[in-house]
Amino acid sequence: MYLLSNGIESTGKVMQRKPIDKALFFGAPALLLALFIFNINADGELKLASTIGSVGLCIGFFSYLRSRRFGIKYPIEKLIEKDGDFAVFHFLHGFDRQPLRVNANTIYALNFSHHYLGVILESGNGKGFDFHYPHKEAVIKARLLEVLGEDGFNNVKVNV
Repeated sequence: MYLLSNGIESTGKVMQRKPIDKALFFGAPALLLALFIFNINADGELKLASTIGSVGLCIGFFSYLRSRRFGIKYPIEKLIEKDGDFAVFHFLHGFDRQPLRVNANTIYALNFSHHYLGVILESGNGKGFDFHYPHKEAVIKARLLEVLGEDGFNNVKVNV
C-alpha cells in the first residue's frame, strides 16, 4: 500500500479485465473510424451500406456495455469493496488504473444513478471521482449500504 500524490492510499491492486473487453473497447471505435472515413469517400449504395453499418455497430457496442451479460462479468461486489475502514472503488474503464481507496468517513457525498456513481470527498472543492458501472441504481445503492454500513451511508449526502 502506498500514498498517491493526492493523499489517497492505493493498494497497488488493479482489477483484471478480460482480453475480449480490451478488443471491444479499442476495436469498435477503430472500426467506426474506418467506416466513417470509408463513408466520406464512398458513393451511392456503398455510402448507404457503410452508414447503416456504422449506426448498427454503435447501437450494438453501447447495447453490450449496458447489457446484463456485461454486468455479470463485472459484479458489483468486485467493483466496490470494503477493506477495514476503507472503501475501495475500482475503475471499470481506464485500463491499468489504480482503484480509489478512501476512508469511509472522508466521503462527503455520493451521487448515483443508472450505470453511474460519483464519489465526492470534500465539500466545496470539487474533489470527486466518477465511476461508470454496468449496474442499476438500486444495485449500486444496496452495495454502498453494505460497504459503508447504515450509519455511514446516512452520514453521507446522497445525490447532491
